[in-house]
Amino acid sequence: MADVFISYAREDRPKAEQVARALNAAGIETFWDTEIPPGQTWADYIEGKLNRSKVLIVLWSAHSTSSQWVREEARMGRDAGKLIPAMLDASPAPFGFGEVQAANLATWTGDPNHPEWRRMRGAIDAALGRPANAAPPSPIAPPPPPPAMQNFASMMQGSTIANAPADSPQGYIRKCFQHYVDGKGRARRSEFWWFSLFQLVVGILAIMLDISTFGTNYTTSLPNSMIFTGITSLAMICPAVSVASRRFHDVGLNGWLVAVGYVLSFLYVGALFILVVGFIPGQPGENKYGPNPKGV
Repeated sequence: MADVFISYAREDRPKAEQVARALNAAGIETFWDTEIPPGQTWADYIEGKLNRSKVLIVLWSAHSTSSQWVREEARMGRDAGKLIPAMLDASPAPFGFGEVQAANLATWTGDPNHPEWRRMRGAIDAALGRPANAAPPSPIAPPPPPPAMQNFASMMQGSTIANAPADSPQGYIRKCFQHYVDGKGRARRSEFWWFSLFQLVVGILAIMLDISTFGTNYTTSLPNSMIFTGITSLAMICPAVSVASRRFHDVGLNGWLVAVGYVLSFLYVGALFILVVGFIPGQPGENKYGPNPKGV
């Protein structure tokens, strides 16, 4: 059940999405995408969602004040005592709604410290029984990397990788190890391909060490003579999956598709799929997986 139902006109969808994202970031669940599933009516779906929500936000504008659907949703919220209106422009609220105090979000651009936004957040938090302008719940920290990986990270302290700028090849490699098992967020193409090159170089060095140390023949030798290759493969698989998952997120794809790619890698189809995604430009701006890693 969503905490907040956002009512708006179709023309104001960008602002509705901005409000929804700001509330979601504060740990408040919202319902704002009012596309009705096939086979259901407005009364069955929208009215049900509205009735189960604790707060109804109405975004009044020149578009929404003339919308019979927005006005009907606002009437239902007002009658239920859970209406919190916000003004997007200088248009007055429709007749019958002017007595309800509204926040003025005409100049709000997403700043959480904007006075009108904080006033509105305070009203929403009060209606939900939360402390005023409460912070979102702390995320669950990812599990720490295994001891071998921690030793590897400590070895890099003071090295060029540890001190390199974030947007340099060494910085991208460092970030992949920092996100050792964390596939959340987005990774740009540079990060994915620089780590892939790093992984390839390390793999070649491991093969050379096995050959020079144990005389390994990769066509006939037993696995117990592939010590360095095995260690590096185990050390690299988690950050490789993590950066691939974040690369998928950058183009708007579910990161779990990486697992499908690895499962199908024995057919070469899966590996090819991951490589193709590695070349696709990321989505501009923010998407549902996080902000643009390019910072634009």
